[in-house]
Amino acid sequence: MNKSALGLAVVALGALVLLRGDDGTGEASAPDGEALMNADNNQNFGGYFVVGTAAENVAAFLHMLQSSEHVYPRDVENQAAYSTFYGGSTFSNFADHPVNTREKVGVKLTAAQCRASGFKPGCVSTAAGAYQFIKPTWDRIRAMSPRLPDFSPASQDAAAVRLLNQIGALTLIEVGDIEGAVAKASKTWASLPGSLAQQNPRQMAFIIDRFNERSA
Repeated sequence: MNKSALGLAVVALGALVLLRGDDGTGEASAPDGEALMNADNNQNFGGYFVVGTAAENVAAFLHMLQSSEHVYPRDVENQAAYSTFYGGSTFSNFADHPVNTREKVGVKLTAAQCRASGFKPGCVSTAAGAYQFIKPTWDRIRAMSPRLPDFSPASQDAAAVRLLNQIGALTLIEVGDIEGAVAKASKTWASLPGSLAQQNPRQMAFIIDRFNERSA
């Protein structure tokens, strides 16, 4: 993938520096295929600046998450994952989460899936994008400083890194403890080994293979 133009020009020595700025809103833009998933020596994931091997590990983990959540390799290689809604339909408005833009409505889950997620029967999924963000999670992560401007690929990548940091998985990813990171992330992403969401989680061998093919 091409490098993203989104981000700040920063020089840092630490493995991870959280850059803080004023909240602001930007004009929404459609995806241009320039997401923040390249394994460069320096990466700015929407305010999280990662360097060296840690950056390669984070980029590889994002690739793995996309591969786990979507049809692999098709929807990952052609970047369709960024515009995919729960159940396989697609959306085209990247101004915000597709439920916020009213392009999509929640998809009803089975009673068993609702119970596994801690909800009553009749619940719906609003999972959208490369990392299948449900609307409440996206709204919360987007509002963090600096506010993400839209639901573009770059913003989705940045939000995923923010969420990984919140759940305590990011530091494990940086040092290469992928199985440890997956154990934490499986409470958030239903496709990961160890998830109890009853949505056909992947095997750990698949996860490691997808991580290694991007980090190699």
